[in-house]
Amino acid sequence: MTSELSGKCACGNVRYEIRSEPLVTQACHCSDCQRTTGSAFVIHTIVCEEDFQITGETRMGIGPTGSGAGCELHSCVSCGVIVWVRYRYHKVPVIAVRAGTLENPDAVAPQAHIFTSRKLPWVSLPADVPSFAEGVDRSQVWSQESIERYESLPSID
Repeated sequence: MTSELSGKCACGNVRYEIRSEPLVTQACHCSDCQRTTGSAFVIHTIVCEEDFQITGETRMGIGPTGSGAGCELHSCVSCGVIVWVRYRYHKVPVIAVRAGTLENPDAVAPQAHIFTSRKLPWVSLPADVPSFAEGVDRSQVWSQESIERYESLPSID
């Protein structure tokens, strides 16, 4: 990444910047992501929370996850667009930014497709991107630098 990534909700009341390289970007095909997006899948860019700078008011809702840990869905109070998500199974301060809210969504691309066991049958996956029936195997997808950054973050337990 040569410059900061930035984005906003649909109405522009919530804006953000990502001030370091994302850890990973992945497309999730689980039924919970299908439901919260109203689409076939979501693309999440996982970033360290300390590198995510946001302005504007959001509200938090709680959503289900396959792990049972749940997630916090953070959306604009005006337009309702979910901008970012905290998955509670992560025990370090990382968040999943909805890549569709980026100013330039083509600045990131999925490095993996996850929960493809729930993928809609009409969605075709690219042959050159790893896919996993359930969650991602970090050792197969994440860069060594991203793994080291993730593992160096303080526990939020």
